[in-house]
This record gives sequence, C-alpha cells and structure tokens, in this order.
Amino acid sequence: MDELVVARAELARLQDCERELLEELGRVRAAVRVQKGKIDDLFKQRRLPAPITRLPLTVLSDIIHRVILDTRPESDAHRCTKRQLASVSRRWRDAILGFPDLWTTIAIDPSWSISLVMAHVERSGGCPLDIIISNWSSLSDSFNDLIGVAVTCGYRWRSLAIQQIGGKPGVQQLVKSIWKMRFPCLERVKILGVQTSDNPPFLTPRYAPSLKNLTLCDQDKIDELQVNPNLKAGHFHWSGRGIGSRPLSSLLSCQQLRKLVLSGSTGLRDQWPEPRSIYLPALASLTLNLADPYPALAAIVAPNLSYLSCSRARSWAPVFKDFPDVFTNVRHLHFTDGKDSNVPIESTEADVRAVCEACPGVHHAELPAGDILAFFNQKTPADRWLSLEHLTLKGLRVGAIPHDLIHWLDERNFRGQSPLRVTLSDFRVPENTPDGPWLTTLCESLRGRCLFELEDFPLKINVKAHTSSQGDVLESRGSYDPLSIFVNEGLE
Repeated sequence: MDELVVARAELARLQDCERELLEELGRVRAAVRVQKGKIDDLFKQRRLPAPITRLPLTVLSDIIHRVILDTRPESDAHRCTKRQLASVSRRWRDAILGFPDLWTTIAIDPSWSISLVMAHVERSGGCPLDIIISNWSSLSDSFNDLIGVAVTCGYRWRSLAIQQIGGKPGVQQLVKSIWKMRFPCLERVKILGVQTSDNPPFLTPRYAPSLKNLTLCDQDKIDELQVNPNLKAGHFHWSGRGIGSRPLSSLLSCQQLRKLVLSGSTGLRDQWPEPRSIYLPALASLTLNLADPYPALAAIVAPNLSYLSCSRARSWAPVFKDFPDVFTNVRHLHFTDGKDSNVPIESTEADVRAVCEACPGVHHAELPAGDILAFFNQKTPADRWLSLEHLTLKGLRVGAIPHDLIHWLDERNFRGQSPLRVTLSDFRVPENTPDGPWLTTLCESLRGRCLFELEDFPLKINVKAHTSSQGDVLESRGSYDPLSIFVNEGLE
C-alpha cells in the first residue's frame, strides 16, 4: 500500500514538472516570435542593397565597359547598348556618364547623329579616341558634319578604321577630309577596301609619328608607301593589281617591326626583292597567307623569328630547302591549307625533311591532318624536333583514326620522352558521320599516349519521345555548338 502512495506522489510531481515545462516552452516560443519580429523590422530598416549596387563605381564602370567591348557591331554598342544600360538605374547612369573610357569610340556612321558624336567628344575628356568610318555607300552632308566634329580633336585620335566605303566619289571626299591631316597620337590604322590613286599621306612619319600598327587591304601601290620606321606590326593584303613592282621594299626602314602578316596574290617572282635582302632584326611573328610563300621567305631575314605561319604550297621542299639555318629560332610552326581546299595536296618525304631541317627548334607544330602520314611514319621525320611539346592537327575527318600518329606516340613514349600535348581541331564532317562510338574509339586509342585535347568538336544528339495518345515514336536530330574537351590522363 505504501508503494502505491509513493508511485502516485511521483506521478503528480512529474505532471507538475511537465506543466511547468510546457508553460516555459510557451513563453520561449512567444519570445522567439517577438525576437524574429524585431529582426525583421531591423532588416527592413537597414536592408542591404543588391551586391551589384554595392560595387564601387569604378568597378561597375569597368564591367559595363567590358560588356560594350563584346557587343558587335561597335557602332551599335556605343549608340544603343550604352543607352540601354544607362536606363537600368541612376547609379548605372552615373557610372556610364562619369567614365570617360566609355566615350572614346566614335563611329562616323550614317546611324550616328552629330549630337551623339559631340557627346562622345565632350564626355571622353582628354582620353585618346578610337575612330571608325564605315557603312557609307555614298557621301552626304551628314558625313561632312560628323567628320567635321571628329577632326576638331584629331590630336587625340589613337586609332582609325576605314571600311565599307563605297563608290569613287565617297573615297575622294574621304581623301579630301583627312588624307593630309596630322595625327600626332595615332597608333593604329586599318584601311579595308578603300582604293585611291595614291597612298594616304597621313600614314607617313611626318603626319603620324606615333604609328605602330598598320593594316592595309586591297590598297593600290602598297610598295610605294612611306612606312613609319617605328612600326611594330603590319598586315598587308595584295589584290592582283595592287602588289606593285617592289613588294616589301617599304619595310626596309622598319627595324622595330615585330609582327608581319602578308596575304593575297603573289604576283611574279621577279617582282620581289632579292633573296635575303629585307633584314628585320626584331621580327618575332611572320604569317604568309600567299599563293606562293617562296618569294617572301627568300627575301626576309629574321634572326629572332619565333612564330612562322605559311599557307599551303604545292611542295614544301622548294620553299625550305634553301634555308637550312635561317629559321633555327622558330618555336611555333603553323602550316595551313591553301585557299582551294578541295584540291588535296600531300607532303612528301623531301618536303618534311626540308621543313624539319629548316626549323629544328619547334616546340609547337600546327599541321593539316592530311600530313600525318608524311610527318609521322616509319622514318619519323618529326623526331628531328627534339623540343616538341605541343602538336595540333587540323581538319581530321570525323570517323578516321590516326594510326600512324598513334604508332609514333608509342615509339616516343618508349624512348622515355615527356608526354606530348596533342590537339585535334577543325574537324571535317562528311555525310553519314558516325556518332558516339567513333569518339569513344578515338579517345581510347590516344588514352595514356598523350595529353589529348579536342577543340571545337561537333557533337550530335538523337532524341526519341513517345506521344501520350497513340504511342508513336518521334525522332529528332540536332547538334550542339562545337566545344572543347581536354583529356589529361598522362602516361600509364
């Protein structure tokens, strides 16, 4: 009987504790609700702005600047994109209006008004200006008004691009407007498709003493141009009639030239300078997209050349056999197929031997996929490239396996040489191209033999779906944008 009394007393005590705890829990929950309410009120009073609004104006302006630079065409970027971004908020508007670098590009374009050009001139402050003259099928009073405002600050012009100017009267008016002006700060000039009876005087050292980068395409009498001796980079494209009688002769004074691109027709070989007559001691990059690269290779002497790109010749042996010691410092060698890619040209053993002897120090070689057999066969001419680190093969046909390259990689690894980085790009996709199994086979074939990279590889996808009503199968074929895949598996 005593035990029953004790048990009931303990139960009563526990029930009292439970009631007290429930009451305490209620008070705590009420206090939690009150505290949450206070926090919400404080947060509303001191609400933090969005992260982008907390950026400093200089950082926000730089982001907007990058967006505008990535917008094409440039004339629309500076005419429309800035206006759209400025309408986002007052802060964005202040960032755009107060950042002079956003106002340094001026387009002399029919879509631009004179007030817009004046706004750019004023808001750019004293910053250098980039001028674009384009999209004029015929000259008008509006062109005169726009160019008239721009030339008032010609002393600030940093770059000038002239393109898509149609009609002879338009060219003559353009010549009259700026051809004989002096631009003391002009560093870069690009003239595309504007043919005149003489070369622009403003490109000469007298009128443009600071000119460092020059691009001339389809310009008559390029050989007679008085090039600034301080020129650092030049790109010259010859049409059939514009090559002149002394191509490259205007470059004799350019002893600081570091990058040179020559493209277009070649003309007659006897029009070119004598072999080894154009000495360019600072030249580091040479690109020849010519029908016949031999005359240019023969004429130019560049002891510090590190990058050489040549368009496809009928045979490499005649091009390189005369220069066994001329290109010893070339580290990056790039061969491209000619303009008529429908005509297959295969390199011979003599071609490859001449190339490897002329350029023994290659670290990165870019070759057409059609040359795999010539460069990587049983005699392994590419073994002369003892410093080779990166091999790029362009134009491999989807569905093909480069067995000769695989065998050469095995031999290279057997000799204990360091893993080679191999990039396959610019794939040719014939009709009835096989899907996934070929890619799997290719990756398995190169796995463990190199550091393997696919660049701009075209992937396809097949999608099958069942309709809900009749059960019909709908099949669609699509494709993804080209993408790059890097497989770094090393050597096993």
